Amino acid sequence: MNNHPCPSFPDGGQMAVRFLTYLFLLCFSTVCFSQTAQGTPVFSKKETLYSTKNGSAIGNLLLSIEPKNTGANNEEWILTIGEKGNTFFDSRIERTLWLFNKKVSANDFKREMRNRDYPVEVKDITEFSVFCENGIRFDMKDWEELRKQTQVSFFIKASPGQRITLRLVFYASLQDSRRRTTIDDEARVRIDFEVPDPSARAPQAQRNTQTQAQAQDGELISLTERIDPAMAAQLREAKREEEALLQAEGPNKAQRMALLNSFISERNREVLELQDEVNDLLDDKKTKVDAFKIDSLELVADEIKKKVDFWENGYADILLTEEAIHDKFTKLKIALTATSKKITELRQNLNPFNGIITFVQNNLLLSIGGGIVGLFVLKLLNKLVKKMFSQIKGMIKSRINKAKSNAKNKVKQQPKKWLKKGKKKEKVVDEEFETIDINDLAEI
Repeated sequence: MNNHPCPSFPDGGQMAVRFLTYLFLLCFSTVCFSQTAQGTPVFSKKETLYSTKNGSAIGNLLLSIEPKNTGANNEEWILTIGEKGNTFFDSRIERTLWLFNKKVSANDFKREMRNRDYPVEVKDITEFSVFCENGIRFDMKDWEELRKQTQVSFFIKASPGQRITLRLVFYASLQDSRRRTTIDDEARVRIDFEVPDPSARAPQAQRNTQTQAQAQDGELISLTERIDPAMAAQLREAKREEEALLQAEGPNKAQRMALLNSFISERNREVLELQDEVNDLLDDKKTKVDAFKIDSLELVADEIKKKVDFWENGYADILLTEEAIHDKFTKLKIALTATSKKITELRQNLNPFNGIITFVQNNLLLSIGGGIVGLFVLKLLNKLVKKMFSQIKGMIKSRINKAKSNAKNKVKQQPKKWLKKGKKKEKVVDEEFETIDINDLAEI
């Protein structure tokens, strides 16, 4: 039986096979690394959306960010909104989310939607803010309604290691039993991520390649020989606990702080607008303000105050520990109080005696002194008037008595006059009778 020796490669052939194996592993690991780098997000977290109206949680939303490509000059990034395969937006009731690429008033938006035969109601929102408030450009339509996982691109030019912040604004809507869509809430989310450094990945890729090559060559060194397994388990457990604590407290507090800052900015804007309107009405002395207008201004101020009080109670932990936010919140309350006083002044102007009341309030000591002098003068005038009335009354009474006396005298003198008149007539008759000639009587 002929024993044929096993075929063997010469030394040059073995070197060629080993070189080709290394080359293949290097190409394969480079391709795998590039794919992994492109598919690995630089940010991924399920954020809780809190209402800017009352601070309550609306629902949970998964947000992730990854670069478009792994090049050092990458300027395009992908924001993935929602979770694929699961509930898009985890909330108590089914909701959709709305994004806006530019500011638009609620009335204009409703009018546009009616023209598209898709009527949408808007509740307690006067204007929709742009999706990203800090000026980063997003590639999206004027507005979008999200019902499932959606990817939108945004563009930033940043160097590796630079920290990027996105301030995003979401609007939530629901449908009633009549299938009417109503946008009724607003939520703001802050995302911070760091631009990765592509050069930092190259050594790791090289180490992975060397490790794979050593594995092929039978020279792989076990990591368990360098690290104690029990210690490694303790380190992993401690790291998990630390990450869980940071995830539960740190990001949540940062998000609540960002939400509170946003609330203060929005309420400041509303208070300033209300204050400007009230100042214009106060400066216009010619036009009389209707009571209905003042009622509406008071209603707006009361609604803002209710929101401010609600947030002050719900975010007391932040207001007590963060001095900068506390100062801004205090200034907001002072501005709101000043505006309410001006509205009260508007209502007081409806009173015709408001000028006198205002003068007394502004010149209290002078008003008290004037009041005392006025009382003294009034007392003198009262005495003088009483004396004048008494004199007039005496004069009138004297004249009345005199008239009565004259009347009585006239009444008493009337019979005497008649008697005198009768005697005078008799005397005249006698005298006439004596003067008659007897001849004249004979003729008769």
